[in-house]
Amino acid sequence: MTCATTPAILRLSNPSSSTKQFDRVMRRWRWLMPDSRRMNAFDRYNFLLPLIGYLMRNPETTLSAVASHFGVDEVFVREALTTLMSTATYKDFDRTYYMFDVEKLDDEGIISVWQGDVIEDAPRLSARQASALAAGLSIMSTLPEFSSEHEIAELLEILSEGTTESGPAAIHYRPGPIDSDVAVIRKAMLNNHRIECVYRNIRGETSTRQIDPLRLDTRGNIWFLRGYCLIHKELRNFRLDHMGSAVELEVEICDEAKKIQDIDDAEYQSSETDITVTVEVDPEAYSMLGDFSAQIIKEDRKSNVITASIKIGYLPYLGKVIAHYGGAARVLEPASARQVVRNYALTALGLEPEGLPEQD
Repeated sequence: MTCATTPAILRLSNPSSSTKQFDRVMRRWRWLMPDSRRMNAFDRYNFLLPLIGYLMRNPETTLSAVASHFGVDEVFVREALTTLMSTATYKDFDRTYYMFDVEKLDDEGIISVWQGDVIEDAPRLSARQASALAAGLSIMSTLPEFSSEHEIAELLEILSEGTTESGPAAIHYRPGPIDSDVAVIRKAMLNNHRIECVYRNIRGETSTRQIDPLRLDTRGNIWFLRGYCLIHKELRNFRLDHMGSAVELEVEICDEAKKIQDIDDAEYQSSETDITVTVEVDPEAYSMLGDFSAQIIKEDRKSNVITASIKIGYLPYLGKVIAHYGGAARVLEPASARQVVRNYALTALGLEPEGLPEQD
């Protein structure tokens, strides 16, 4: 792994204090750690950051202690140590910043830090890095299991006290609120267990579902669970604000869920019974194309207007989707879809909706 250095334009005003607060928060983070067998490249990189901090404070420790501290297996820790020993910078390729006693590690399972020059300095962050940290901490503070953690507020205050050369460092981002069900879901994900919950779909129908949870995401101010639906036998998105009474089942997720490697970031997952709708969108509504995994039909390079097709499983839902973009998205066909959007607008204006034409 090769890491580029970033110009240090922010210094934390009290490095020792921030290290203590960081350690407290990371002890809680350990519980949120995804299964190492299912970690992607970003998860593995993010694991290296707290690992460096841990080894800085514990230069002589055991492999089993590190694995236990972070809730991962020893093989995964060994792989991370190998990565650290090959870390360099663009400016200094021939220098190794992290060295460990390999014989002690192999023979006795002891991690002994020989060299760690780069982690001895006080933390220095760019404005972008500090903003990313502040945004992440803000999101953590909205989670039920962190709602009473004063250490997060103290860390945010420490970040805001840093001096920068390019404007304020901290950008606070807060997605919509979620309830305690998310703690149940996350625990089930860590245990590779199935969940059961009461769920209300976009038609307003309520049913009890069993879902194999795979990932939690936010889109705007809405939280989603990406999970394998046992009813439809495929990957689906479930809104957390439509979910209730979640419980973890002592049942391992199915083999089909385990085989899912790449999860589409699209908000809506299409199926064979969906209706194809042709839309025209301005740049302000481009995000809709990603949300619905749109197929581009044509693009006007002068006006930047894109014509594309999207899949809709429940046509009455389309009116709300199009209205969200305030005129930047328009339905071209079929006629039934255009009428749904028109009726939605009429209802919003307090007028009587019109009859729907025959679906084509």
